[in-house]
Amino acid sequence: MERRNPAPAVPSLFVPVFFVLCGMSVLCVILLAVRAYRLDFVSYGFLLWNLFLAWLPLIVSMAASGLSKVLRGAGLAVSLVILGVAWLLLYPNAPYLTTDFIHLIVDSPYDWVGAQDSLVLWYDLIIFFLFSWCGLLLGYISMFHFHSIVRHYAGEAFGWLFIVVVSFLGGFGVYLGRVIRLNSWDALFSPFRLIDGVLEGLGRHGAIFTALFGMLILIVYLSLNSLRLIRHGSPARQES
Repeated sequence: MERRNPAPAVPSLFVPVFFVLCGMSVLCVILLAVRAYRLDFVSYGFLLWNLFLAWLPLIVSMAASGLSKVLRGAGLAVSLVILGVAWLLLYPNAPYLTTDFIHLIVDSPYDWVGAQDSLVLWYDLIIFFLFSWCGLLLGYISMFHFHSIVRHYAGEAFGWLFIVVVSFLGGFGVYLGRVIRLNSWDALFSPFRLIDGVLEGLGRHGAIFTALFGMLILIVYLSLNSLRLIRHGSPARQES
């Protein structure tokens, strides 16, 4: 009988992806700096703060993955529960970056008649897309870390149930952040405001918003996870 690994394995694939994300984040900062220099004013600076927040769930998931390799027993269980709750609160910050496209519509500085000829418009679209894609990748990798942990200790079926539930909880978290204007730290510093926001989000509008963004998160996860299984045109051997 094959002995089960004492800790969930994280595929080596995430080593290059981590550095790609670091490089992409630096590129996002540079593109915003160039825009500010060329136009003589700073705009969309909030993207930098949102990108910083999007990195937090990955940092937490990396900590959980690391602790799962060095701790055992009750200490590991308590640590994973604490980090899991922290990650669940922080995770919506990653896909939240996709909602920043709204600023190109609501706060648009462009005359949309003939705007397709504006290089500034296309430049901004690329900036927003890169920030958004960076957020989605950060969310995917951090979710995969916890997926690996849950799958290792609770089984394959429960691992995928975890992904589905977290995807739609993440969608609801994006709704609380974008529409209700709540922050992750409100769970600690403004719990009653958080409760009021959650109750406000339980209506039809919140349900549709949650379903849409939950579907987006789930599709992105399933798509990237399926690509992970392909190496050189053949199914990859899954690492357990």
